[in-house]
Amino acid sequence: MARRNNSGRTGSPDAPSDSNPPIPAVLQEETDSLFSFVTPTEFVDLPSRGEPYEEGHPLHNTSTVEIRHMTAKEEDILASETLLKKGIALDRLLQSVIVDKRIKIDDILVGDKNALLIATRITGFGPTYDSTVTCPSCFASSACSIDLDELQTKTPQLPDNVNSRDDGYYDIFLAEQNITVTVRLLKGADEKRVTARRDQRKKMKRPETNVTDQLATIIVAVNERFEAETIQKFIGVLPATISRQIRAVYEEIVPNLDLTVEYECEACSYEGRVGLPMTAEFFWPGA
Repeated sequence: MARRNNSGRTGSPDAPSDSNPPIPAVLQEETDSLFSFVTPTEFVDLPSRGEPYEEGHPLHNTSTVEIRHMTAKEEDILASETLLKKGIALDRLLQSVIVDKRIKIDDILVGDKNALLIATRITGFGPTYDSTVTCPSCFASSACSIDLDELQTKTPQLPDNVNSRDDGYYDIFLAEQNITVTVRLLKGADEKRVTARRDQRKKMKRPETNVTDQLATIIVAVNERFEAETIQKFIGVLPATISRQIRAVYEEIVPNLDLTVEYECEACSYEGRVGLPMTAEFFWPGA
């Protein structure tokens, strides 16, 4: 490599060379620009609008949450085999992108958590979600492309037999039975417990108890009796018609995204709305 003598330019052949010459201004600007990325953020509308959160909660009466766009750091979280095996990769992902660190994933309502997950996925991989849908009529599977930007917020509707309480619970009055069932909205921690219980039953090869598990998690009182034993006995003798009624009303009052999409089956021409397929492609496209 050619070397150039600087003596002719300095006019002082005996002047010692500077072992740490200043970085030229242009090069300094280029170097600084490598680290000048400002990760964009955006505000996500919460389906709950912050109304069900108790006073003192960081989301109390807060209608939006600010999140950072996904970066390589979040890709590492999604690729972590340890976090995936523990089933906590998505929670770690959300905790990483939420700007206000007072907000904890376990304390977020499930519907609000869904909204944050969808928004985070869009920032990382765009709104287009290519997946496979199973027809509810003929059970044929077909590929579909879903625009996540088109998902709408499902505004909670309180039926005439539902009363919102000051403590954040909801009373469902069953007129025919003259019973009032008090329910609560589930948060991230509740979702974890239900999933852990379900996984444990699978490992022990026990029958699934999804319906009774859901009822036991959402019901906090029956006719103002809050004892766990009373609630368990009530669930154990609950007729299926009443069970379905409670769960249907609960779905109406839960603030959430409408996680259904329009679908037309190519095999049997079925048309209707189907649940958003949450496969590995959602956060691991091309995996």
